[in-house]
Amino acid sequence: MTLTYKRSIIFGLALSMLFTSFSLALAEEDTTESATTTISAGLDSAAEGSYSDTASLTEFIGNLIQVLLTATGILFLVLTVYAGVLYMTAAGDENKIKKAKGMIVSALIGLIIIIGAYALTSYVISALSTASTATTEASTT
Repeated sequence: MTLTYKRSIIFGLALSMLFTSFSLALAEEDTTESATTTISAGLDSAAEGSYSDTASLTEFIGNLIQVLLTATGILFLVLTVYAGVLYMTAAGDENKIKKAKGMIVSALIGLIIIIGAYALTSYVISALSTASTATTEASTT
């Protein structure tokens, strides 16, 4: 088989999958539930009742920070695995070994910076929250 023939087969399969998914999506019956209601119900069942579409700003920011930290952790893992593979496949090439070690060190430094920033932010937010709660309680009594 030639390379052009393989590419055309792969392209044809991808195109047929695309058209099939569109035709299945269009063939569904129109339901009375809106997409937002369906998504909210799915999120609520996945979160076991703790999902709320009326989250406060602080909850939203906390969730955003959690998502960003998760993405950073995944990026750190990918960089570390890539650097490890690069190191193991260097076959004695000093340039590849140096590059892999540099990537590992850079990834670790980045992870330490991110964790430090999170710890500092968490401390400041909790201190401000405690101070504002104490001020509010003192003014109401």
